[in-house]
Amino acid sequence: MKETKDLKIAINTYSFVFAFILFLYPIKALFAFMENDFSYLGMVINDASSTVTWLKFGIKFIASIVFFIGLYNLIKTLNFTDFKNIFSTEKILLFKKTGFYFLRSAAIGSLTIFVDIFDGKFANLKMSTDFIFILYFSMIMGFFFYVFSRILEKAKELQQENDLTI
Repeated sequence: MKETKDLKIAINTYSFVFAFILFLYPIKALFAFMENDFSYLGMVINDASSTVTWLKFGIKFIASIVFFIGLYNLIKTLNFTDFKNIFSTEKILLFKKTGFYFLRSAAIGSLTIFVDIFDGKFANLKMSTDFIFILYFSMIMGFFFYVFSRILEKAKELQQENDLTI
């Protein structure tokens, strides 16, 4: 039980830090807009137009918001007091929603790659590998939670079948 409390504390701390960073991102964008310097956003772009840069910023921001919604659903899923209720339909749906939000976050974030391809900047390999790592992480976690929800659905069916057996 102590490990569960530690896990909840770690996830709540991580979500607080992530929410704080998500709040600071638009403020950094305001500084970048006022001073016409994209280094505030962590985007050092030599020959990109400002429209492409702001489009990439908007896509990353929306992907971050969707990721945060998925994280919120994960925290909601882990806020149960007993493990006897893990096969409830509500918990299974929360795991499935968490997986879908993480997958949507990865899909939205991957649009920046397509923006780079259409802008002609993809071949120079100056992309941020950190953001690509976040995309892969979101995609893997999304698939994990979706598959986990399917396993819980099957386990719930087996438990109900077992309860009916004399």
